[in-house]
Amino acid sequence: MMFSRSVLRILLLPAALFLSPAAQAAPILDDAIAHEKAAVGEQCKTASYGGDFARPIDFNNDGIEDVITNLGAVNCDGVDGKLCGEVGCPHNFYVGVAEGGYVLIGSADLYGYELKKRYGNLVFEMKANAVSCDRDDGEYCIITTRVRGLRFDTISKR
Repeated sequence: MMFSRSVLRILLLPAALFLSPAAQAAPILDDAIAHEKAAVGEQCKTASYGGDFARPIDFNNDGIEDVITNLGAVNCDGVDGKLCGEVGCPHNFYVGVAEGGYVLIGSADLYGYELKKRYGNLVFEMKANAVSCDRDDGEYCIITTRVRGLRFDTISKR
């Protein structure tokens, strides 16, 4: 039996609406911090975690606590910053979901970030390598972004 493309689209569209890309891409984790520590355990024989390793905060402004982890705050096998590279330290961003648990929505190598309130909502000012702004100079790239739902929306790059 042959279906025309328009009939096939009509049949598949409802399935696509129920299975969002975010739901297909990332599993819901019970504990984002425990997940991160397990991943660190695969790279380090011994690890100690600094105070800014994990930051619980509602960064997507939905009233549910989210988590940001900074692998630059890990002392791995006696070495601070061992998990960092030339373009910064890995930061992972987890959004808390209403069902309970967390979804990883992004990872970035950063030199740091600040959360600022603009028009009543939190936005990130991320300090990244100049390549992130399509430059090759020695200055940092500042990427301003906000999170809506499970997605980063870039506001500006400079």
